[in-house]
Amino acid sequence: MDLRTIHLGELPALLELQEKVYKGLENKEVLQTLTRAEFKAIIQQGFIIGAYDEGKLAGTRSMYIPSPDEEEHLAENAGIDDRDSVIYSEISFIKSAVRGQGLQTRMGERLLEKVRSDGRFEYVLTTVMPNNIPSLKDKFKLGFRIVDTAYKYNGKKRHVMQLDLSEGYEPSGAPRFIHYKDTEWMLLNGADYAGCGFDGEYIKYYRK
Repeated sequence: MDLRTIHLGELPALLELQEKVYKGLENKEVLQTLTRAEFKAIIQQGFIIGAYDEGKLAGTRSMYIPSPDEEEHLAENAGIDDRDSVIYSEISFIKSAVRGQGLQTRMGERLLEKVRSDGRFEYVLTTVMPNNIPSLKDKFKLGFRIVDTAYKYNGKKRHVMQLDLSEGYEPSGAPRFIHYKDTEWMLLNGADYAGCGFDGEYIKYYRK
């Protein structure tokens, strides 16, 4: 599998793949699809990786530099004042035929190398649907932690996750083990705790 940056000429193939993956999903909320204009903006910023299987696009992962005055900016949930230091981990999807090869995480690692080399950013922020366990495990593997759970995007329940690029996060104290489906606890307490990984079906939370 070849990993490389996606360019504007590949926008039609990117949109076609997104449509195929979306149609094949049993739970459509797992994938927040993007428009042609949104993908074009991401490609122009340069933080988008494609996975190519025998020369054909089979998956993608991207990051996006949000406008500091963007509505519902995730920096608010993370308690970050300098919005210019933030980049978002954006959409990722993979064709079903090539899943199970760790492509999502490999693309994430490649993108994080690019973001660190760029030098402009201190934090990567993203949102994950609480029941999307593969995506949660991927983010934990890359070093993200849950910093809040809130209603975003017109009332959708989402974990807000953060990765510190310059200094790793080291939890302290005894963890609380909260079942991943107990989102009511997370909505009430998520701003005061950091979720740092799975233990079976439980997320390990540490007081901030």
